[in-house]
Amino acid sequence: MNKEIEEILKYLEQRSDYVIWAGFAQHAHLGLPYSPDVDVYVDSVSALEEISQELHNLDWRLEPHQEKTYRWNKLERNDTTFDVVYTDDASNLLFNDIVVIDIYGHKLRFISKEWLFITKLGQLTWPDRTEEKRTRDIEVLQKLRESMDVEKIKHIASQLPEKYWELGEI
Repeated sequence: MNKEIEEILKYLEQRSDYVIWAGFAQHAHLGLPYSPDVDVYVDSVSALEEISQELHNLDWRLEPHQEKTYRWNKLERNDTTFDVVYTDDASNLLFNDIVVIDIYGHKLRFISKEWLFITKLGQLTWPDRTEEKRTRDIEVLQKLRESMDVEKIKHIASQLPEKYWELGEI
């Protein structure tokens, strides 16, 4: 683990307004390798702004993005990225099913295996997803199927917003 990832984990451990998803979540749940980045959803726009500003003040380069259905700030330093994302739907859905996992000596908030499954399915449909990431997503989905709660998946699917079915986004 590089020093930037360690800094992100230490920083997040002090907060309760985030949930880790994507590659670092698959690492925590399945032990699969992760790329040098951490992706989080936050529960409010103010959390997105606060986290982004605090890390920017610690010499992380900040790139704000405003998309049609979400806000996303990308922070970068030394080839490590920290993506902080806010959507209304994520704040209403993902934060009801958080799993705390002790990883590298840090107790951190992660999406459940079932939500990881759903988000990975959605990512498979993204038009700009690289073949390498698609292949990795399929591997993750296959491994998650071995240990996830199918009834929980059915319940989650019934709650998904329209944009998930249209765009693969929460």
